[in-house]
Amino acid sequence: MSKIVWITGASSGIGEALVYEYFKAGDKLIISGRNRDELFRVKGNCQNSFNVHVLPFDLSETSELDSKAKDAIKIFGKIDLLINSGGVSQRSLALETDIKTEQQIMNTNFWG
Repeated sequence: MSKIVWITGASSGIGEALVYEYFKAGDKLIISGRNRDELFRVKGNCQNSFNVHVLPFDLSETSELDSKAKDAIKIFGKIDLLINSGGVSQRSLALETDIKTEQQIMNTNFWG
């Protein structure tokens, strides 16, 4: 029985790899990330991708999370599995990282 899976961070890395695995398993997918073009590239890599829906959004925009969740549920009527693979990193020492960058990291990786 197929599942309805929502994957964030689906435009690259682990999230993208998960899209292909769940697609091969016959599941219905909602794929999200910040880069709309990359999400459509990933969708295009899934043959007969009518069960793959693109829902772009930025996890760091915490004010949008509730409305995006409602949008995702409207696509298939429910979500069986949510995989939060989206995230950001900073390649600098904590002492060298400004507060704005720290807030973006927390908004995306913790609150998102």
